[in-house]
Amino acid sequence: MSKYETAPYKVVEKEGSFEIRQYDAFYTAAVEEDTLEGSYGFRQIFDYISGSNEDQTKISMTTPVFNEMKEEHITTEFVMPSKYSDDAPPNPSSPRVKIRRNEPRLTASVTFSGSATEKKIKDHEKELLVWIRKKGLNPSGNFRLARYNPPFIPPIFRRNEILIDVQTQR
Repeated sequence: MSKYETAPYKVVEKEGSFEIRQYDAFYTAAVEEDTLEGSYGFRQIFDYISGSNEDQTKISMTTPVFNEMKEEHITTEFVMPSKYSDDAPPNPSSPRVKIRRNEPRLTASVTFSGSATEKKIKDHEKELLVWIRKKGLNPSGNFRLARYNPPFIPPIFRRNEILIDVQTQR
C-alpha cells in the first residue's frame, strides 16, 4: 500500500494487467514539455506544491505523476490531494504551471514495471488498444503515462501504467 494519496478511481473490470476504471473528478497541476527526458517540468510543479503558489501553501505529494502524450508536446502533471476535489487548489506563482480539472471518466489501463522507455510505452499502447477493442470499447483522447515511484526506486520495482479514456460502441 502506497503512503501517498492517489487519483480516485474504482475498478470496473480487471483482466491480468489490464483494467477498466471509473475515475472521479480531480485536479492536476500541469506543465507542457517537449520530451519525457529531464525533469524541468517536474521541478516546476514540485516548486508549486512546495509553496510557490498564491497562498504559499505546501501541498502533499500524491501519485501518480501523469504524462499526457500529445502529438505536439507532452504534459507532466501532479494529481492534487482530494481536499481539492470540489475547490481548485491555489493559483501557481509560475505562469508555466496550469491547474487542470479532470472530469469523471471511464479509462482503460495496462500496468507494467521497469523503466518507462519510448519502446515500452509504444508497445503497451498497442497492447491496450487491442484489448479495449476486444472489449467493444473505443479509445478517446490521448494516451497518458502514469508513474507511481520516485526515480531512486530500482526499475524492477517501479509501477507504471498506460491509460486512455474509453467510450462504449454505439
